[in-house]
Amino acid sequence: MANVTQDSGSFRDPLSRVFVSGDAVFRGFTALGKSDLDAVWSKKSIQDALKSGQLISCEMVEPSSAGLGQPWVAAMKHPKIPLVSYPYEWTFSMLKDAALLQLELTRSALADGVGVKDATPYNIQFIGSRPQFIDAGSFELRKPTDPWYGYRQFCELFLYPLMLQSYLGVQYQPFLRGSVNGVSPDTMRKLLPRKLLKPRTGRLTHVVLHAIAQDRFSATKVEVKKEAANAGMNASVLDATLRKLIKLVQSLSLKDSESTWSDYSDRAHYVESSLDEKDRFVRDAIAQSHRSQVWDIGCNDGRFSRIASAHSDYVVAMDADPLVIDRLYQSLRKENNEKIIPLYVDLADTGGGIGWRGTERTGLFTRGKPDVVLYLAVIHHLALTYNVPIVNQLDLLRDLSSELVIEMPHADDPMVKTLLRNKREGIHDDFNLETFEKLLSGRFDVRTKMLLAGGTRTIFHVARRT
Repeated sequence: MANVTQDSGSFRDPLSRVFVSGDAVFRGFTALGKSDLDAVWSKKSIQDALKSGQLISCEMVEPSSAGLGQPWVAAMKHPKIPLVSYPYEWTFSMLKDAALLQLELTRSALADGVGVKDATPYNIQFIGSRPQFIDAGSFELRKPTDPWYGYRQFCELFLYPLMLQSYLGVQYQPFLRGSVNGVSPDTMRKLLPRKLLKPRTGRLTHVVLHAIAQDRFSATKVEVKKEAANAGMNASVLDATLRKLIKLVQSLSLKDSESTWSDYSDRAHYVESSLDEKDRFVRDAIAQSHRSQVWDIGCNDGRFSRIASAHSDYVVAMDADPLVIDRLYQSLRKENNEKIIPLYVDLADTGGGIGWRGTERTGLFTRGKPDVVLYLAVIHHLALTYNVPIVNQLDLLRDLSSELVIEMPHADDPMVKTLLRNKREGIHDDFNLETFEKLLSGRFDVRTKMLLAGGTRTIFHVARRT
């Protein structure tokens, strides 16, 4: 099979590796990795996870059929995920649900004598609003006194970020985007105040004592396996730890009740007829042909994402307000909606790749290719608040998709006036409909456009010039 490429985020596993070929995803196993697979794959916990959809579906195939040679002696085929997302693009509730999935899978595997080697959120993906474990190479037969090797990873990438936001109201996304390994125990100990030393907060056990233990292990030649055996580590002790962690994670909650745009769904600056017009315009544009994937940038409450989902296979709904996206996720989760994935994305600061050579976890714009982008009520916020010129925004959109539905507020729009209120006079004189249309026509052909009721906004459906 030609053009088989290694997934940039999978190189750290020495026993298995992920390869992508067109619309197929394959996992190759070394001889040692295959021995783990053979030992655990028929176990009830694994089969139950496959049936429930908690674990991604897996089909054993010959390595040669996937274009794989040595050292890969076995291979597995998986369905391709519509869009790979990362934990720093998730909201609090998404990370919390992913953490509970990790703990539940680890606990059920433990009862079967199976260990889960890793505990990283990068092994979980969201299919719409449903979290799913995707790393079939994480399972291995465990010895009776083996510790939980993923414990530190779980704390650094799941528990500590959730604690930061729940206890301190501090967004965890910048921490996870700043380090592919998350928040260390020592850093977390310095961040959480001593008043949170009460046992039920988890600070003493999972932060302070964990940091002390890490200092001890890093400064000596202590053998973790031997220490665990001497301490009487066994399945029942680990199960009790996992049950307590599940209870702790379940107790963590998002304390924020409002944000800059959390009440924006009221859309007070629109007249009702303009919203109806906008709904119809978006519906007509998306419904013109089959759409595999639509991106709704600045989705807010997901009103237009839902419209797009009726005429496409998958919608990526993104917004720079994590509370707005968290509310959208919770509503989609209640609906069991698997067609819309909500993501926290600040377009003014999306960042590139992170991890090894900056390519281990790649940037957003290299992970998906939308057929259509919805860019509604966004351009003025980026231009007037973050000083991202119109021309730069249009260049990004041209490179991103062949079609675009974009809304342009005029210079006399109430929201534009609000954003310019404290700006130096004359600094944004180029923010007007005439300049916008000139820049737009240099990159796109206008299919349809409409002045919305109210008279201060025009919406366009355009196609990239070839």
